[in-house]
Amino acid sequence: GCKDIDDALHVRRLGPGRTEVGVHIADVTHFVAPGNACDEEARFRGTSVYLVQRRIDMLPSLLTTDLCSLVGNKDRLAFSSVWVLDDDANILDVRFHKSVIRSVAAMTYGKAQEMIDDKGDES
Repeated sequence: GCKDIDDALHVRRLGPGRTEVGVHIADVTHFVAPGNACDEEARFRGTSVYLVQRRIDMLPSLLTTDLCSLVGNKDRLAFSSVWVLDDDANILDVRFHKSVIRSVAAMTYGKAQEMIDDKGDES
């Protein structure tokens, strides 16, 4: 499975007509100070590159697969964007903040869509 998990999502029903949706991105800034050698190298690389036979990471694997990876059942630092929506998907509130998250499931986009579709069949 994937070890460098850098994003997570959550959906929570807050009550009648209100649903919270959160997007969480691994907070690398806690471990990499602006302007240090790791930051400068990451800026130079710009992104991780995925080739057929290998991968060239933007950041050291200690960060991407261990300290910053949003692996399941461990508290991890993140930067979060959280929206509160009404039943028509109108945005009622938006928050951006640093957070500590604990992922409870890892799934593919296909599996997530399956769960969403199955939930829709229950109505």
